[in-house]
Amino acid sequence: MDEWLDYASCGYLSIDQNRRIQIVNDTFCRLLAYEKLGIIGTSFESLLTRPSQVFFQIYFLPLINLNHQVNEMCLMMKTGSGGTLDVLLNAVVRGQGDELTYDCVLIPVLRRKDYEQQTEQADNAYRKAKEQLQRIEQELKTKEELESLSPPKV
Repeated sequence: MDEWLDYASCGYLSIDQNRRIQIVNDTFCRLLAYEKLGIIGTSFESLLTRPSQVFFQIYFLPLINLNHQVNEMCLMMKTGSGGTLDVLLNAVVRGQGDELTYDCVLIPVLRRKDYEQQTEQADNAYRKAKEQLQRIEQELKTKEELESLSPPKV
C-alpha cells in the first residue's frame, strides 16, 4: 500500500467477494483500535454491530452489484476497545468475473450527532418563539377589538 494512503484522513480497506479484509490502512486501524495484522483475513461483517450486519447484508451486495459502487452507507462498527464508531462507507468494485474486490473508504462520523442535536435545539427554539409571537399577536388583536367596542372615555 502506498504510504500516503496509509495516513489518509479516512479508513481504507479492500475486501474480497467473501467480504474478508485483504488490505487495510493505518488510519482504519487507528480509528477502530485494531492491529493491522490482527484484522487481515477477518470478515468485515464481524467488525459491525448486529444491526449494521443485517443492514450491510441486505443492501451492500445488491447495491454494489447493480451500481458497481455504494455511497454513504451508514454503519456502526465495533472498536477494538469495546466501543462503537459510526462511519459512512463508500465502496467501488474492482476486477472482473470471479476476482472482484471491493475498495472501501470509511469516514468517521464523530460530530454529526452534535450537529444534529444543535440543529434540533435551534429548530425547537424557533418553533417556541414563533408560537409565542402568534400568542402575542392574537392578544394584541383581541385587545384592539375590545378597545374598539368599549365606549370612548370622556
